[in-house]
Amino acid sequence: MAVVTIGLQIGSLGLELGRLLAQELRYQFVSPPEIIAEAARRYQLKPEQFQLVDERQPRFWERLRTDSIRISAYFRAVALERAAAGNAVIVGRSIPSLIPNGTREALKILAVAPVKTRIEQVMRGEKLDATAAERRVHHFDQEMRSWISLMQGMDIDDPANYDLVVNTGLRPLPQIAASVIALVKPIEHASDAISRQAVTDLCTSAQVRAALMAHPKIGHAAITVETEQGVVTLRSSSLVAPWDDLAVAVVRQVKGVKDVRLEVEVPPPPLRSE
Repeated sequence: MAVVTIGLQIGSLGLELGRLLAQELRYQFVSPPEIIAEAARRYQLKPEQFQLVDERQPRFWERLRTDSIRISAYFRAVALERAAAGNAVIVGRSIPSLIPNGTREALKILAVAPVKTRIEQVMRGEKLDATAAERRVHHFDQEMRSWISLMQGMDIDDPANYDLVVNTGLRPLPQIAASVIALVKPIEHASDAISRQAVTDLCTSAQVRAALMAHPKIGHAAITVETEQGVVTLRSSSLVAPWDDLAVAVVRQVKGVKDVRLEVEVPPPPLRSE
């Protein structure tokens, strides 16, 4: 089992590379519109509400950060569910940021290209003139860099956050795909129960976080979620009766949860003035 995640600069042919890889590997191909459609259906929202994570129209400042966190949690839950299913190529500017560095089952790729090449691609793909396309490229880069830094704490332009950075402007896509496949095959062969469980636990934590966020009486409560071999640990200073039983009940309904543990963090006493 393996999952390939591709982050992409606009106009870098990352989607095209993803489709080609999925075809050659016989993997499922997953793009942001598919994730958004499923998240909107599952969490009863309109697809338009996911514009802040849609790679084409981020415009993150148009929403309150609390709303952004909620919708991003739903997007993350669906994306990581696809990753946990394995044998998938998932493409999207923010997708690699959802998976921690060093995850053995995942290959994290960043597709880049020279600015001139990207502008030309945007001109063709979006039917824009050169000036509008150049503005679109630079605006998109700035928005997505700020957005992912805010929500994920990750610099999406830092090569250290990827296993591989590919320049689609220098080599034909079939050559690039062949090189990527050469990296994917050893991951497939080395896949074992431990590495698969790590991705499954990552997915479960995302499902739990989204379920808690979606509950009207829990919502944005400060709760840390960790999962190990299906056992979910909730940490928070707000998990006191009756909210502790409510949170546990919500989490137990999430698929893949084997048990739930609570760790109530006691806040430090207030400082006394002399």
